[in-house]
Amino acid sequence: MNNISSIIIDVSVFIFALTGALTSIGILILIFCHRHQCPINTATRLICNNYLAGMISCLLLLDTYAHNLYGILHENISFNNWWCYARSYLVAVGLAALYHSYLIQAYFRLSRVVFYKRKQLYSSRFMFRLILIQWLIDFLILIPSLILQHYDYMPQYYYCQILYTNWRGIVNISIIVYYFPMTVIGSIYFYIVYYMKQNKSIAIQQNRHLGYQRDLTVLRRIIILIGMLCMLSFPSVVLYFWYLITGYLIPWIYHFQWLTFTLSLAILPIATACLTPQLRELFILKFRQHLRIHPIMEIQQTDLTTTRQETL
Repeated sequence: MNNISSIIIDVSVFIFALTGALTSIGILILIFCHRHQCPINTATRLICNNYLAGMISCLLLLDTYAHNLYGILHENISFNNWWCYARSYLVAVGLAALYHSYLIQAYFRLSRVVFYKRKQLYSSRFMFRLILIQWLIDFLILIPSLILQHYDYMPQYYYCQILYTNWRGIVNISIIVYYFPMTVIGSIYFYIVYYMKQNKSIAIQQNRHLGYQRDLTVLRRIIILIGMLCMLSFPSVVLYFWYLITGYLIPWIYHFQWLTFTLSLAILPIATACLTPQLRELFILKFRQHLRIHPIMEIQQTDLTTTRQETL
C-alpha cells in the first residue's frame, strides 16, 4: 500500500472516530437535557452505558490516529512511551465495555421475562450496581494482557496494539471482548424464545404476553446491532485466518482492521437511536419543539420589519 492510500485510510479512520465520538456525546447530552420530559429509567440508563462505552472507544481511537497522522507528517519521531501501551489497554477496555453493555441489556430483558416475580434482580438500583461491576471487571480482566506485554509498539504506524502474530494475545482479547458476550447474548435470546413458547398460555392468562414480545423485540434489536459490528469486522477476521493458513500477513491488515471498526462505531450510535423507541420519541419531541420555535421567530422578525417600515 503506497503512502497516499495509507494517509487516506488513516484520515478516514480519524473522521469515523470523530463522528462516533461527537454523535455519542450529542445523544448523551440530549438525554440529560430532556430528562424531565423523558425520565431516565433503567432501560435508558443501560442505553447511556452503551453510548458511554462507544464514546470512550472513539475518543481513544481519535487520540491514537492523531498520533499516527502526526507521525506521518513528522518523520523520525517515536511515541514508544507508557501512554502508548496504556491507551491500547484502554481501547480494549472500551471495546469490552461496549459489548458487555449489550450483555447487561440482554440480562435485563431475561430477568423481566423469566424472573419477573423477583423484581430485585432487575430493579433500578441493582442494574446501576451491575453497570459499575461491569466496568470494574472490564478494567481488571484485561490487565493480564498489559502485564504479559501482549501490546507491541509499531513504529511504522506510531501506535501500540496486539500484533496478529501474537496468537496468545489475539485469542485472549477475542474471547473476552467478542466471543463471550456474543455467545451469551445469543443463548439468552434463544432461551427467551423457548421460554415464551413453553409458557405462552400462562403469559396470556396473566396479561404478560405483550410485555414478553416487547422484551424479545428489544433483544432482537441488540442482536442486530452486534451483528452489524461483527459484519463490518468480519473481513479482518477472514484476513487473519488467511494468515493462519498461509503464513502470509497482508501488510495493510491493521489499516483495514481499524477502518472497518471505526466505521461501525460511527454508524452504531445512529443505528441505536433509530432502533430505540425512547430515543426516537426524544428526537421527535426535539423536532416538534424546533418547529414551534421557528414559526414564532419568523413572526417576530416579520413584525419587527413591519414596525421599521412604519417608522420610516
